[in-house]
Amino acid sequence: METQSMFYICPVCFTVCESEQECHAHRMVECNPGDFGDDRRKPVEDQYGQYVSRAPRWYLEAVGRLTE
Repeated sequence: METQSMFYICPVCFTVCESEQECHAHRMVECNPGDFGDDRRKPVEDQYGQYVSRAPRWYLEAVGRLTE
C-alpha cells in the first residue's frame, strides 16, 4: 500500500501542516519528500561527495533552490 507523504511547510519557521495555509504573510510551500529510501531525502552532494547544504533535496526543490 502506497501512502501519500505530501505536506506544507513554512520556510521561515518550519511549521508543518497537512493542508495549505498562510504563515508569516505568505502561503506555505508544498513538499513531497518522496518514499523512504528515496535520494530526495538526502542532502545534496557535489561531484566530490561533499555536502553543499544540510537541507534535504526535497526542501531545496520546494523553495526553488534546485531545479533538478
